[in-house]
Amino acid sequence: MLKLLINGGERLIPPLHRSSTPHWYSSSRIISPQKLNLAVDYLTNSLGLSPDQAISTAHKLRSLRGFKSKKNFNLVLDFFKRNGFNDSLINSIVSSFPGVLSINVVKTLEPKIRVLEGLGLTPDLMIKFVSSPNWFMKKSLKSSILPVIETMRSILGSDENVARALQRLVSSCLFLSPKSLRDNVELLRSQGMSYEEIKKLMLMNPRLYGWKTSWLEALIGRVEGKLGIRANMNMFRHGLYALSSMSAEKLDAKFGALRSCGWDDSNILILVRTGPQVLTYSELALKSAVGFYMKELGYHPKYIATHPALLGYSMEKRVRPRNAVLRVLKDMNLIKESFVLYTSLSISESEFLKRFVEPFKESVPDIYEVYKNYLRIPSKADG
Repeated sequence: MLKLLINGGERLIPPLHRSSTPHWYSSSRIISPQKLNLAVDYLTNSLGLSPDQAISTAHKLRSLRGFKSKKNFNLVLDFFKRNGFNDSLINSIVSSFPGVLSINVVKTLEPKIRVLEGLGLTPDLMIKFVSSPNWFMKKSLKSSILPVIETMRSILGSDENVARALQRLVSSCLFLSPKSLRDNVELLRSQGMSYEEIKKLMLMNPRLYGWKTSWLEALIGRVEGKLGIRANMNMFRHGLYALSSMSAEKLDAKFGALRSCGWDDSNILILVRTGPQVLTYSELALKSAVGFYMKELGYHPKYIATHPALLGYSMEKRVRPRNAVLRVLKDMNLIKESFVLYTSLSISESEFLKRFVEPFKESVPDIYEVYKNYLRIPSKADG
C-alpha cells in the first residue's frame, strides 16, 4: 500500500493493477507517492474533487509529469470555463476522462468544441463527446470527423439532425469512419431503400452505418429472409433495428413464445411484417400481452397481428385500467358494445380522462375509483 498525503493527513491507497485501458490512461507501473500527491493536490484544489475522486482520477492518467508545471492543465480548465462549462460539467469531464487535461487546447480541443458549437450543441450536451477518449477526442478532425459530418448533413438535411444522430452514436461508444458510412449508404440504396428511409434509419440507429459492409449485408439478408420484409418497404428499417442486436437463437425464442400462445407461423409473419418492433419486446412481455388479449378479450391472433401497437402498450399502466373503465361503461350501456379498446389506447392520458371518465362521474360515481385502483391516482376526496 502507498501512503498519500492529503491536506496534511495520510491515506492508504492500493497500487494499480494491470488492465486493458485506452492509451490516454496510466500503465500498470506503480506511481510514486510524490507524484500522486501533486496530482491529488491539484485535482482537489483546482476542481474540488473529493480525495477518493482525485485518487481515482489520478490513477487513470497516462502520466503525472504534467502536474509539476500544471501549465497545460490550467489552459484546459480555463478554456472550458471561458466557453460556458460550469464547475459541475468540468468535474464530470475530468473524472470520466482525465486525459483531457493533457490535450493541446489550440490544436485539438478548441477546434473540436467549435465543431460541436456549430451543430448547435450546448456545453451540457457536449459532455459525452469530450469525455470519450476513444471516440470524438481521439479521431482526426480533418480526415474523420468533418467528412462524417458532411456526409451525414447531405443525408439528414440539417445540423439539428446531424447533432441528434451523433449524440446517439456517442451514447453507443461507436464512431463512423467516412468510408463505412458511404459504403453502407450505397449498399442500402442498391437494395432498393429510399433516401427518406435511409435518413430515418440514420436518426433511429446510426451505429448500423459504422458496421462492416459485409455485416450489414448479412443483416439485410436476415430481415428479408426471416421476416419477409424487403428493402423497399416502410417497415424495413424497423426490421433492421430489431434484428441488429438479436441472435438467431433469440429470434427463434420470440417466435416460440408466440407459438406457445397458439399462434401459427402465418400470423406470426403478419405480425413481424406489420410491426417488426414487437421483436424488441421480451418473450415474457409478448406472452403476457397476447394472453390477455386472447383469453380475457377474445381477440383472434390475426386481429392482434394486424394491430401490433397493442403489444407495445403497458399492460398495467394503460391496457388493463382503460379496459376496466370501458367494460363498466359498456355494461351500463353508456357506450356502444362495439366500441373497441384499441381506439382508447392510442389517445393520451388526459384525453382518455376527458372522454371516458369525467363525463360519467355523476352517472357512475365509482368510475374514477375503478381507474384509480389501477393507477393509484388520488381522487378529489383524497386531496
